[in-house]
Amino acid sequence: MPDLDQTAQLFSLVFVSGDDGIDLQSISKITGFDRSAVQIDLESLSNRLEEDQQNPIKLVENDQVYRLVTKSKFAPLLKKYYQTPVANSLSKASLETLTIIAYKQPVTRIEVDKIRGVNSSGAISRLVSRELIQESGRKAEVGRPLLYTTTNFFLDYFGLKKIDDLPELPDPEDLNNIDDDQIELFQKHKNRESKK
Repeated sequence: MPDLDQTAQLFSLVFVSGDDGIDLQSISKITGFDRSAVQIDLESLSNRLEEDQQNPIKLVENDQVYRLVTKSKFAPLLKKYYQTPVANSLSKASLETLTIIAYKQPVTRIEVDKIRGVNSSGAISRLVSRELIQESGRKAEVGRPLLYTTTNFFLDYFGLKKIDDLPELPDPEDLNNIDDDQIELFQKHKNRESKK
């Protein structure tokens, strides 16, 4: 990739890694850049993002795993957004994501992405903010990605006593073809909420 700026390549990798982040070793392997050069570039990128007052995101690093997060000063604004009627009902993307997590939990964002065929970072963030799902540790594999499970509020929200009360799927081993029938429980609840 000789025509692409090195820092821009690193930025793009961290961006698409979403909430799970990406570790230094993986970045170096994918790009072919020396690990020390990657660290220097990421530190420079982190400083630039932090200093840019117009930019709402920052780069964070924990145990050589890098991810992008929203700066804390934007928290009140984002909280207000999630409390508005616009964010009150669950979108189709959120319903799909929630269904996958409910049936496959504990599950990583990457696993959800593979089933949906698209990046699910936004949907997962919204579901975490609405306390329908939660972070439940990390998977024991390279990069130690976050695992997600449903919450007690999820059970209350959908009128379930326990997770086993979820309707049975035609093929619980294969959630690759989720259709409207398979998310009927969630869709009914969404319709009830919109009529209130």
